[in-house]
Amino acid sequence: MRIGMQGKIVFVYSLLILFAMQLSGVYLVKSLENYYLRNFAAGQVLQGELLGNFIRRYLVEDEQHNDLISSLIVEFGGGVPGTETMVLDRYGHLLGGTEQSSFLTPGERVIQDDILLALTGNRVEDVRVDPETKIRYHILALPVKDGASVVGVIFLKGSLETIYKTLHEIKIMLISGWFIVLVIAIMISFMLTRTITMPIRELTSRAAAMAGGDFSQLINVHSKDEIGELAGTFNFLTTKLKDTLQEISAEKSKVEAILNYMSDGIIALNNVGKIIHLNPAAQEFLSLIDVTARLGLPGKAILDKLFQPTEVDKLLCSTVSETREVELGGDGEKILQIHFAPITESKLLQGYLIVLHDVTKERTFARLQQEFVADVSHELRTPLTTIKSYVETLLNGAQENPSIRFRFLQVLEKETNRMVKLVHDLLVLSQLDYQNARWSKESSDLVTLVQEVLEQVEMEVKRKGIHLQRYMPEERVKVFLDRDKIKQVILNLLDNAVKFTPSGGRIEVKVGKEEFFALVNICDTGIGIPQTDIRRVFDRFYRVDKTRSRESGGTGLGLSIARKIVRACGGKIFLESIPEKGTKVTFSLPLAEDGISPGS
Repeated sequence: MRIGMQGKIVFVYSLLILFAMQLSGVYLVKSLENYYLRNFAAGQVLQGELLGNFIRRYLVEDEQHNDLISSLIVEFGGGVPGTETMVLDRYGHLLGGTEQSSFLTPGERVIQDDILLALTGNRVEDVRVDPETKIRYHILALPVKDGASVVGVIFLKGSLETIYKTLHEIKIMLISGWFIVLVIAIMISFMLTRTITMPIRELTSRAAAMAGGDFSQLINVHSKDEIGELAGTFNFLTTKLKDTLQEISAEKSKVEAILNYMSDGIIALNNVGKIIHLNPAAQEFLSLIDVTARLGLPGKAILDKLFQPTEVDKLLCSTVSETREVELGGDGEKILQIHFAPITESKLLQGYLIVLHDVTKERTFARLQQEFVADVSHELRTPLTTIKSYVETLLNGAQENPSIRFRFLQVLEKETNRMVKLVHDLLVLSQLDYQNARWSKESSDLVTLVQEVLEQVEMEVKRKGIHLQRYMPEERVKVFLDRDKIKQVILNLLDNAVKFTPSGGRIEVKVGKEEFFALVNICDTGIGIPQTDIRRVFDRFYRVDKTRSRESGGTGLGLSIARKIVRACGGKIFLESIPEKGTKVTFSLPLAEDGISPGS
């Protein structure tokens, strides 16, 4: 909680008064306590000496005068409430005492440290607290001497509770007085500090308005002291700032609007390399390289992420503009074209301007074009080369041999079918990419559809000696789908499982439900896929083992087509695999209710 100046002054002022009153009160109470204790002790000493003078002659005689001594004790103040008096002879035997000491019998020897010290001729005087009752007592053990020899001891024990009760009442009176004085002092201090803080508060509120851009109100000058001079200076500053800000406000707004709505990232550094401007596009780009960029921070942290350390030092010392391209996020996730230009004025370096231009789409499009042309050319070159060589062989006379001609024609048919399949798959992908594919969706039983596909591949599975296991639910699984396209997805996945599962292996096909989706799992015990290749198996023309895939007649487009179809139906497809142990492909499709598609 923030405490204002007035509160601080009142607080300090109150503390000073409280400290002064407490110091004086402690001194007063301590003085009174010493005064009362001295008087009490002096009274006991006087009483003991007076009593000792009267009974000395009885202590010298061998004959005991217990009754006479007891009457003298009562006569000389021994009967005061709270005071215990005892008279002992030179051997420490009790000769007489007050009622408080009646638990001792006359003639009984009293063994106490105070009395023993007094019997040796020393006067013992002390203030002690009873450990049980917590009552404070003043102890006096006064030796009675006859010449140089001690003939007896007078022991006085007086309660000090009356004195301390009086001191307690005095303390209460002092505390009450302190509280009243403190309240009055606080009220007076509030009134005094108000005369100081009111002008400062007015000055602060007007200064806050100025900081918010309101320069129409001037500060009222109430006095000619230091605060008044400060108010006058603020008024002068207000007029100067108002004129200056009006001149640059319009231009600043234009520049900021342009920079904020630019798709290119703009970073401006001053002549010492600190960030002075950073537009939203630049902040978005820099978030890809884990750089927290804010105004006032060193720009070298950004450059170190974009360039090599040697290049950064060179750029910061250069006066020539340069253009570079960098990849962010790995695997070309974001490609930035960076323009680095120094800003000079009168041949003096004022700072640096860094422009970040996103060229990811252009580079990705160019790369995809190159890869597509290269992949299609590569896929077509092999069958065309085979066809050309076999046709040339036939034309050169091999056609005269019926067995060779028939075998060559079979190879030509196989390669032709391969090219036809490739072109067909490319056409399907193109239609799915541009959403030109024709869909014939209807509510169908997914279990029946999967069973139909399994019947088509059952002969091939048996021929390879693979065990096919089916796990189908008893109830129907209604899904709103295009039967032909989903059938193509299941065929592609089963075809891959059969191709890459060796003889004696196992393929499991399972259909189930999970919340609002139907699930199809196809699991095999084939050669599997390395972890580094799993994330790319759905890319076009991508093969884990290109030689083996080509020999099996694959085009590298089956999984790409499957993913496109499943996503177009509102589902998802994903793959899990362990090398040499097998692969599991799962895809989901939204369940249909009463033949109506979810979301239709």
